[in-house]
Amino acid sequence: MCFGSPMYTTTEKSELPPFLEQAYKKLAQQSEAVTDPSVKYVPYGGQRLAPLTFEQQYARQRGVEQAQAYQPDLAQARGLTSLSMQPISQSDIQQYENPYSQMVTKNVLDEMRRRSDIQGQQTSDAAVRSGAYGGSRHGVQESERMRNLREQQSRTAAEMGQQNYQQALAAAQAQKAQQLSGAGAYGNIAGQQMSLGQQGIQGLTQAGAMGQQQQQKGMDIAYQDFLKQQQFPYTQAATLGNLLSGVPASQMGTVYSQQPGPSPMSQMGGMLATGIGAYAALSDERLKENIELVGKSPSNVNIYSFKYKGEDGKYEGVMAQEVPWASIMGNDGYLMVDYSKLDVEFRRLN
Repeated sequence: MCFGSPMYTTTEKSELPPFLEQAYKKLAQQSEAVTDPSVKYVPYGGQRLAPLTFEQQYARQRGVEQAQAYQPDLAQARGLTSLSMQPISQSDIQQYENPYSQMVTKNVLDEMRRRSDIQGQQTSDAAVRSGAYGGSRHGVQESERMRNLREQQSRTAAEMGQQNYQQALAAAQAQKAQQLSGAGAYGNIAGQQMSLGQQGIQGLTQAGAMGQQQQQKGMDIAYQDFLKQQQFPYTQAATLGNLLSGVPASQMGTVYSQQPGPSPMSQMGGMLATGIGAYAALSDERLKENIELVGKSPSNVNIYSFKYKGEDGKYEGVMAQEVPWASIMGNDGYLMVDYSKLDVEFRRLN
């Protein structure tokens, strides 16, 4: 723009109702706020994954223990089964034989000898009385008695030995049966232990899972609330944008026409000439160059030196954008400042 030549323009300006313009400004501010690259990402500080409950931890421990819990009973069952499958040995029978059987047999045989000796004595006495003692007949009788004694003793000893053997064999067989039965019992115990242990672990796992699920639901709710909080500004902006998109803004706007007029510098000169010195036209920063901060006013307003673009001369004053309470929008769209509202003087330096 050149301030040395006249400027004649004709423009039309469409203005929205104040309430609608304010709404669009608010939407722009919200959009700028949520898309500001300087805003840092806010990570979620809560816990996302529910830990194992006490029941789950205990079930886990019991599962490890249960994996080997059946081993002792199963080993016992295997050992007893192995013993029961082995043939009955002589040592198995001997351990069940009556340790007093030989003594008992000896006593029985001695008693048989004693009774036979008594009978022999009686036969000898009878032979003496008849005068036949020492004769052939007496000798035959004595020999027959001894033969009968030996046969009876032998038969009795064999019967008693066989009876003792059969009793020991039956006891050894009963032991094998008992071992096999014990093996089955230990095997059943091992199986029941595994089954009952698994049921207990399953119950603990289910109870722990219910508690963990409840904890997880609470954590998920907290996380969803966090996400909603993060999305809330975007939701607000989107909602406002949707609402505004349904407003017929083009039909509600007001159109203004601007007729040709003098240049900004001429306008400012005319105002000063007519005594309207309260306004210093074109204090808009967009029309200035070589801007330098030279100080501050008593009310802390920045004071600058500058040049107007395309014009000679250096001026001192303020930037209209920094003093909105003293700024006025001109018909050309640029800001002017009412210096009567400031403690700063607008002046030309050269």
